[in-house]
Amino acid sequence: MKSKCHALAFVTPSESTTATTNTLNCITYGNGLFVAVGNNGSVETSTDATNWVLQASGTTATLGRVAYGNGKFAAVGPNAVIASPDAVNWSPAVSGLTGASEIAGGGNGFVAINGGDHSYCSPDGLNWTGQTLTVPGSGYNGATTKNQIVTFAYDIYLIGATLPTSSLSSVDCIFSSADGSHWVTNEIGTSDFGQIYYSFFTSGTSGNGNLIAGMALGNMFGLTPFLQSSSDGIHWTLNFNAPVAFGGVSGTYGNGTYVIVGSQSIYTSTDGVNWTDQQRPPTPPVGPRYNITGIAFSHGIYAAAASLNIIRSSDGLVYESITNSPELAALTTFSNKFVGVGNGGKIYVSDDGLSWTQRNSGTANSLRGITISSGNGLWVAVGDGGTIQTSPTGTTWTSRISGSSLFLYGVACSGSNFVAVGQMGTVLTSLDGIAWTVQDSGLLNLNDLFSVTYGSAGFVAVGSGGTILTSPDGINWTPQNSGTTAGLESITFGNGYYLAVGGGAIVLSSPDGTTWIPRDIGATGGQSLYGSSFLNNRFVVVGIAGTILESDAVAPLFDLQIHHDGKGLTVFVPSGSNFRIQTSTNLSSGNWVDAASFNDASPITQWTNTAIGLNSVFYRVISP
Repeated sequence: MKSKCHALAFVTPSESTTATTNTLNCITYGNGLFVAVGNNGSVETSTDATNWVLQASGTTATLGRVAYGNGKFAAVGPNAVIASPDAVNWSPAVSGLTGASEIAGGGNGFVAINGGDHSYCSPDGLNWTGQTLTVPGSGYNGATTKNQIVTFAYDIYLIGATLPTSSLSSVDCIFSSADGSHWVTNEIGTSDFGQIYYSFFTSGTSGNGNLIAGMALGNMFGLTPFLQSSSDGIHWTLNFNAPVAFGGVSGTYGNGTYVIVGSQSIYTSTDGVNWTDQQRPPTPPVGPRYNITGIAFSHGIYAAAASLNIIRSSDGLVYESITNSPELAALTTFSNKFVGVGNGGKIYVSDDGLSWTQRNSGTANSLRGITISSGNGLWVAVGDGGTIQTSPTGTTWTSRISGSSLFLYGVACSGSNFVAVGQMGTVLTSLDGIAWTVQDSGLLNLNDLFSVTYGSAGFVAVGSGGTILTSPDGINWTPQNSGTTAGLESITFGNGYYLAVGGGAIVLSSPDGTTWIPRDIGATGGQSLYGSSFLNNRFVVVGIAGTILESDAVAPLFDLQIHHDGKGLTVFVPSGSNFRIQTSTNLSSGNWVDAASFNDASPITQWTNTAIGLNSVFYRVISP
């Protein structure tokens, strides 16, 4: 038995079945409930956003907006206002308001607007009081104030409004109120270009805590977007460099990032001032255009194995070609050193990625893969003609008998258990890196295997024709459905996830080696990807013509694998973690006992339970 404590890094979108076929226009969350409203008076609720229940709203009118405030729910539409204490039992408004275009909920109840110069407030959504809000100035041709959007932030209600003062100008305001009844007028500017359209408010709760109001100036020549920002909802600063193409449609804030969407663009910002167009990403940094087959990281330096020579970076953004550096096929790190292998049996070692020292590998055959055991510290390199070379220190190398004459492309290890893969489905295993045994991979089509790694589900190998094989021990192999026929060139493992890459920008991820999910990593040119690594809690993939792509940080996944004997365990944790292994002989008792403790642990930790007389034992990993 095993227990897991984990946080997922990849999320697969899923579509929930709603309780109505009517169009839904808005959703809110409050008091443990999701509430969605839509056409024909539709109201449905859910506690988990998956299972939905249709509620009787008491109206067939369109409901465009819904809000939660003061412990109650209220929904509005052009010809309807309804309220409920629990989102199940709904009643129509008693007085003061028959319809509205926008509504916001807060601690004092609700504020609604209808696009004119009136605002309405209510403590319960049933009884409403209206008042006129006036933007200073004289309206053009009898024009009056237009209240266009309302929200609740910083414990105050906010209304965005505009007053056309001519055919090409307007005065623009944001009204603020602590209770929804008493309003302060905050004039934020006069436009000489045309009428202003308030598109959204979005608030931030960390960093500088800005509240962003998105707007666009419109005239016959189009729209000129801009933003207003405020740290208190009262004092506002103009930012005319807003990147909202054709006007912002909506915006939000979460996880340290502002996001605004326009009719043709999506923009993000961490400070509300500097914005990145996510649909038109910036031009990648200029760097060497060599084909890259592998990448490694050590003490702040990235080094990549590429055609002709090494390319290097101190920040992971800008890479430079290192003159007179070796041409390598594969690269790894050990004890703060880069170690690479290549054509003609070459093995090179470097402390900084700049200066490389060649070691005598003991072979002239080209080497294509290398690994270093976390169990016995043995270095193992594999290559053409079944070549296997080993070294205890990386300095003196010894040839080993592999039992095969086929090319070997990749090698991986679990503790001191090694697996090498190669041509025509070749699989070799070794318990010490010295004596090797040929295994049956079970591949009837004899596809080449290009790469192998070890992770929480055991060994996983990939190869031509979309081949993916899994094995708990390197001996017994099971084919898996990759969902592609593209050649898979490389596989790596990090923080609980396998990542495989290959031709046509194919990238697949899996938490268990069995279920594989295709990932769009933004390689719009369909680049062939030749290598992958897990560096600094991020996946990095490399490929043709200088391609280097890096993922966002991957949340760590704790995992525990129990060996067949019931005593041996392998624990997968983020590097440097502190954790305990606990045991229990009776889950119903709830009694867990510390069996082992680890500090500053390696990503893969092996442990054996030496207790005598084990019958039925349950394990779990606790951190810290």
